Amino acid sequence: MFYTWKKWCLAGIAAASLALPATAQERLQADTLFTYMKKVNDWQFKNLERKGWTWQKWDWTNGALYAGAYAYAEIANDPANFERLLRISEDNGWNTGPRRLFADDYCVGQLYAQLYRVYGEEPMIRRWRSLADSIGKLPHDEPLDWKNSIHLREWAWCDALFMGPPALAYLSTATNDPSYLETAVKLWWKTSDFLYNKSERLYYRDARYFDKKESNGANVFWSRGNGWVMGGLVRMLANMPANHPSRPAFEKQFKDMATRLAGLQYADGTWHAALLDMDSYPSKETSGTGFFIYAMAWGVNNGLLPKKDFRPVLVKGWNALQQSVHADGKLGFVQKIADSPGKTTFDDTEVYGVGAFLLAGTELLKMALAEQKFPVTVEVYNPAGAVAPLSELDYAAVAAKWKPLRKGPFKIINAVTGKEVAYQLITEGGKQPVKILVDAPLAPGGRAVLTFAEGVPAPVEPKTYGRYIAERLDDYAWENDRVAFRMYGRALESQPKHNAYGVDFWNKRTEKMIVNSWYKRTNYHKDEGEGLDGYSVGFTLGAGGIAPYTKDSIWYSRNYTGHRMLDSGALRTTFELQYEPWNADGKQVSVVKRVSIDAHSQLSRMEITYTAPLTAAVGIVKRPAPGTEYFGEQDGVMGYWEPASPKDGTTGIGVVMVTPVKEMAMEKGHLLSIVPTAEGNKVVYYTGGAWDKAGLITNSGEWFNYLRQEAQKLRKPVQVRIY
Repeated sequence: MFYTWKKWCLAGIAAASLALPATAQERLQADTLFTYMKKVNDWQFKNLERKGWTWQKWDWTNGALYAGAYAYAEIANDPANFERLLRISEDNGWNTGPRRLFADDYCVGQLYAQLYRVYGEEPMIRRWRSLADSIGKLPHDEPLDWKNSIHLREWAWCDALFMGPPALAYLSTATNDPSYLETAVKLWWKTSDFLYNKSERLYYRDARYFDKKESNGANVFWSRGNGWVMGGLVRMLANMPANHPSRPAFEKQFKDMATRLAGLQYADGTWHAALLDMDSYPSKETSGTGFFIYAMAWGVNNGLLPKKDFRPVLVKGWNALQQSVHADGKLGFVQKIADSPGKTTFDDTEVYGVGAFLLAGTELLKMALAEQKFPVTVEVYNPAGAVAPLSELDYAAVAAKWKPLRKGPFKIINAVTGKEVAYQLITEGGKQPVKILVDAPLAPGGRAVLTFAEGVPAPVEPKTYGRYIAERLDDYAWENDRVAFRMYGRALESQPKHNAYGVDFWNKRTEKMIVNSWYKRTNYHKDEGEGLDGYSVGFTLGAGGIAPYTKDSIWYSRNYTGHRMLDSGALRTTFELQYEPWNADGKQVSVVKRVSIDAHSQLSRMEITYTAPLTAAVGIVKRPAPGTEYFGEQDGVMGYWEPASPKDGTTGIGVVMVTPVKEMAMEKGHLLSIVPTAEGNKVVYYTGGAWDKAGLITNSGEWFNYLRQEAQKLRKPVQVRIY
């Protein structure tokens, strides 16, 4: 989903390994903010791997860490960060803690719901959702006085407002089920009515603190406890529809608390452990401070708090947080686990403090990007659970925001790193560009922010290629940095022993373009280090060919007779093949096949346009020896892992249908996807392959998973927003 602020960066952002100067900055600098976040995030997880986990991976302490780590993973745009969170969740069995109604033990549900939104695998939320259903069915009529272990059943302490309500709210967003949010809202106000001091605009930690006093006689309002509340308010509001009837009350409490807390900031930029008696706790405290900065920055970014009033508070607080980071990335001055104010030192750290730091940093990074004077900003977001290698921008839409686009050469720049990003203008056979294809790989759930500048872009190394092969009987061959294909022209029909109808797949294991060099070889059926043509097509559909289909026949066309290049560039090659009419079950049928291949993909896009409506079959030829077949009709995925060759390895072939499939079948020597033509007599699908010796996909499980991921990316394409 998109939010109301600018966003960020591409894969491969490098962070400095040296200690950063802890100097104050009035100007929020995106690269500095990101580098601090990376240092702190990397130190924390390396420390956990090296020294072991102090707390269970489902524990509330780590649940707070994951909240920040997920926010960081989005902006870091590195699949490794998401893979780490997936591994942790799998280690937990996607389950919450054993005390089923204790909010601390289901704080981790926030992470599961966030990951489910991206990856869409039901087991990720199955156990948490079952628990959430049971929580919603309880009467919740017990008083919240601190006795009879009430905290194991109700949100009787203010910390719980970060642990429980957001877990339900994120689940509500992930499942589009409002009942979970309604439970969270109802129970929030039950706790608020009990623990919130309206005159002070602060929360007591729990009922035991109603009459307690600090050394100076003030009420005891714990910094981190109120930080938990502020973080919880933000995460509730972030998952609450704008027209929700309770939103005004949440916004009022958020504004009231933020205004009160801004006035309590200590001279050193932090909020010490006791909000109304900071002098009794003279050292910094970074976990409460981190949550306050996170919440206030979110409020500014989303228009709830006035920037002119809160920006100085945020800058001062972030400078204090930066100064609390050790040279190696360890975050200091984090109060240890407690339920009341306590002392801290520079060496004190805890995982929840890191979570707060990362949350604060992400919101300030949004603010920093919004403050930079870019001529135009393009935000891209990948909502799917697989890497999206390329992003398509609408040329006219960008040009409408930035007039120099049409006047001359331009560059695309990563807004965080300042690094140039490769792109290709797409004309689709016309004279003017219609799209800008950007080589900006997005991690699952990853985001990037791009901007434009006038000037000549750096040369881009070709990663796609295709051409008509006049020197070899009208072949048409195409490739990218992973795979290569060809289809056959009319001249080949003069050699019946070598003629073929379908799509040919070449086993390639180099990123270099090989079409031209292989056609110069005397024998490209032998692997000389770059791969080989080991796939047999013959009079079949081969590796994803298509033909009209009836119950008794596949009505093969003859080979193509005309060709036209539409786009030939570094990141995408697109061409058309035209076929003369042929008999298909008594009807004369003709077809145009538009084929497109993008960099970094195992698949080619096939847009097939017939001259009349019909039913067609997309097929993969089946070998006599046993292989492994996969049919996923619901996802439109059909895959085949061929029988292994002792000498040449194993090839996988797969199809991902865009046009809805009528049925899939194993018939006439093929795996078939049977599909009626759609509007305009079209069938659209993707077809391609993998070779285990290339090393990227080495078995049937990996291949079929790749195809399912590609299908998910088609359902959840990259989202683009232009400012």
